[in-house]
Amino acid sequence: MSDSHDQKTAYPRRPDAISATVVAGHIGVVMSPMYLGAILGPGWHLVWLAMALGLGMNSILNLMHECAHALVFRKKQLSDVLGRRVLGPLLFADFDAYRQRHWDHHRYLGVDGETKDAYTVDIRGWRVGLLLLRCLSTGVAIAKFRGQSSTAQPAPRGLTWLSSLAVWQGAVVSSAVVVAWMARPADGPGSAVMRAALAYCVVYLYGLMSVTVFMATLRAIAEHQPYDGAPMRGRAALRNFECGPLARCLMGAYGFGEHHTHHREPGIPYYHLAEATDRLAADDTTLRRGKGYFRVLGEIIAGVRPSHLSATTSVQNLPDPDAHRRG
Repeated sequence: MSDSHDQKTAYPRRPDAISATVVAGHIGVVMSPMYLGAILGPGWHLVWLAMALGLGMNSILNLMHECAHALVFRKKQLSDVLGRRVLGPLLFADFDAYRQRHWDHHRYLGVDGETKDAYTVDIRGWRVGLLLLRCLSTGVAIAKFRGQSSTAQPAPRGLTWLSSLAVWQGAVVSSAVVVAWMARPADGPGSAVMRAALAYCVVYLYGLMSVTVFMATLRAIAEHQPYDGAPMRGRAALRNFECGPLARCLMGAYGFGEHHTHHREPGIPYYHLAEATDRLAADDTTLRRGKGYFRVLGEIIAGVRPSHLSATTSVQNLPDPDAHRRG
């Protein structure tokens, strides 16, 4: 792997003002279905709004991943604040526990010590429907929330994330009430509270706990589940994807489409990963972009086992994910 100095020179960080604008705009767009639901009130449209918010939240999860690598802003502390004080509470996630699990995922990808098991879920044939039902019932989300305690945090830090969660969620509910009342003041404050509470529970909470969890699981399966002779590290595949606008938005946001490159060079900001992939793939064919997310998932669901499976390439000695932060 290139050292920290070479990476910073070849792939410089963009101005923080641009990153902050992108982040604020992205969060605003993703959260907008909840506010629209608070304005409209009860109706079947809440189901579609929950789906829209749930799909969008998968990309916010990708953004939290970028914070875990301290790559959103030039100063690590700003990425920490965004992840710990905003995105973590927004996603009901302990950011520090998430970061520790994610670093271990990089270090122990596909071998003993691996902390990520979502990509091992069997979705062949009818099993993808079973996964969908488990996500729609919120069972998977509840298990993930409880599982955050598996990464021990000091008591003060644990209280900090819970207090941030309470403050953030209070702000979300309050803002929904304000939007609902300002849009329809003639209906009175009681109606505004009712509509906001319904939108918060159905569109935001349920969309996050069902659709987002389902999409995040599918994304992990596409990135790491072996089936087609992709380069391997231990029992995990590594892939770069061809991403059109839809796939980039739903799955590959914040550089996830260049997933193999990210595992190879975890210190490169997401907006340079496409360029880095093209440059590195010229010398290393394992980094070339392959099929798209949806095609990979379709083939896994169909149980495709290409004849060249035995030609799997082994990839070893992936870098320490936070080495660039210590450089």
